[in-house]
Amino acid sequence: MGQEIEYQWISDGVNQEISSILVPDIGLELSGFADLTNGRVTVNCYHAGKAVILTRNQDNVTAIGNLYVYTPATVQQVSFEIRSTNSSDNGTVFWQIVE
Repeated sequence: MGQEIEYQWISDGVNQEISSILVPDIGLELSGFADLTNGRVTVNCYHAGKAVILTRNQDNVTAIGNLYVYTPATVQQVSFEIRSTNSSDNGTVFWQIVE
């Protein structure tokens, strides 16, 4: 965990801490792209465990399968795994967290 600290300027050379917030070291993004390798990919995301929308971002040249979030591999607020029903799927997936 990192820390985000806000200071207030008092006078030359003197600052006072106003607030301090813990910030996770993993991504805070609500969406992104992930490249499947052999039909799976792990996405590190602070919002893991919430609903995810998955869509394809590829042409029809490679073998494709149906996409899903593999629930047993989800670690709340850490990561989730996207899988394809085709283990030869090496396509790109767009994912979006729904709150």
